[in-house]
Amino acid sequence: MLTGRYPARYGLVYKAPVLAPVIVHAASRAALPLDEVTLGSALAAANYTTALIGKWHLGMYCDWMGRSCPGPLKHGFQSFFGIPVTLFQEFRGPHPFWIFKLDEPRFQGLAVTWLVTVLTLLVAWKKRTVRFSVLFSFAVITNFLLFLVWFVFAHISENDDCVWHMSPWMHRFLNSMLLRDDVVVEKPIQLDGLSQRLAQESREFLAAHANDDRPFFLFHSFPHVHTPMFSAPYRAGVSKHGRYGDNVEEMDESLGVVLDALKEYGLEDNTLVYFTSDQGGHLEAIDHDGQRIGGHNGRFKGGKGQGGSEGGIRVPGIFRWPGHLPSGVTIDTPTSLMDLLPTVLSLANLPSLPQLVPSAADKELDGVDISELLIHGKQPEGHRVFLHHCAQYIHAIRLVTELHVYKMHVAKYKWSPGSTQCGWGYNTACLCFGEEFVTDISSEPELYDLVKDPFEEGQPIDPSTQEYIRVVRSLQNYLKQWHHRVRYAPSQLANVAEIMWRPWLQPQFPF
Repeated sequence: MLTGRYPARYGLVYKAPVLAPVIVHAASRAALPLDEVTLGSALAAANYTTALIGKWHLGMYCDWMGRSCPGPLKHGFQSFFGIPVTLFQEFRGPHPFWIFKLDEPRFQGLAVTWLVTVLTLLVAWKKRTVRFSVLFSFAVITNFLLFLVWFVFAHISENDDCVWHMSPWMHRFLNSMLLRDDVVVEKPIQLDGLSQRLAQESREFLAAHANDDRPFFLFHSFPHVHTPMFSAPYRAGVSKHGRYGDNVEEMDESLGVVLDALKEYGLEDNTLVYFTSDQGGHLEAIDHDGQRIGGHNGRFKGGKGQGGSEGGIRVPGIFRWPGHLPSGVTIDTPTSLMDLLPTVLSLANLPSLPQLVPSAADKELDGVDISELLIHGKQPEGHRVFLHHCAQYIHAIRLVTELHVYKMHVAKYKWSPGSTQCGWGYNTACLCFGEEFVTDISSEPELYDLVKDPFEEGQPIDPSTQEYIRVVRSLQNYLKQWHHRVRYAPSQLANVAEIMWRPWLQPQFPF
């Protein structure tokens, strides 16, 4: 959405086998490359006041000892208040620090080693064979080394409790924080009431800049609706749909705060508002008490994490600009989050991206200007192709023409029998790679016309028909040319050096 480009182009995607599917730590090197141009960068170059409030999760660029972690400030945002990474389940704490599982062999071995060490020291002390100072030094060094081994076993390793080699305690300790601009102002995050605090920040931003000569760009990136499920006390238990419903209603309330502020400060008719989401629901997610916390994608198949599934692709896309865009209109033409950057520049009567930011001249946009579609309902001439990725692999291709919306699957998901998901669980999810989850069907792709069958519930188009042969051949040629023309950057999330936690970059409270 921010770059108008497929993330695979700049390597901010994972790769099988998965080391991490997202940026895990604020104190890591993985990040949106600094030479990528964002909507924030473009509008800042056009003399807009820019702000990001909420979730960032595109890398923090922390300096030595985490004294400054500018993150979005490096990408055109002049102010930031929010979350450096995502909301991990582990942010809902507290979690135990002292973990010693004597039913596991490694902890058993560690306990035996410590016991033998203590007994050896006691025997040496009793026999007076070694001076006390030597014994004391040996005891301190040995116990420190054993503590380090225990710490690795308990908090930085691969076991049932550790997610991406980090224990729940470590995740919360390292990454649960709020930053104002480039410094930590709260750690850990006080989750209950966070949505209201972020909405108030946006309201204050609008109040501060309502009468400015310069226009503004506010990116309010909601923490809802996302696990862990949390709400302000007065919002908890209100919805008939459990904690997930509470989150939806709390987000709705916060959105209302921002929209009401626009009206109160006389900005409503001169502000373009765009509301959207990043992906479909995480169908498999249930909380420890059995409540569903992953959302629902209706009749669309699949969900979050599945590159080619409609349930994972389709999201709300709502534009509002009184007096400029027609109201109450539903547009069925497929569009993309990547269209936002060129469309905003067009609607704001600004120059093209390369004219605003000359360094963007070599950055080919994958999004297109859909302003004519929004204003007049006029579909762009010719056809358009969308590529649906699983990491750096293309799993489906969508071809939009005047009369058809074809979708060609080159990978088929192996859902649980009788469903379009992969079971249930707190950390359960369908993966979009591996023989357990996906079948390669690129030799004989499945083709649907989503105008006739939007939920892909019927049989795919018969491979023996001229329609199938013509469309599939065209899309296969497009793919071949794409791979020949476009070279994806190496995956940052497949590089241990990029994603690893770097203690010397860990963000800290300012001294």
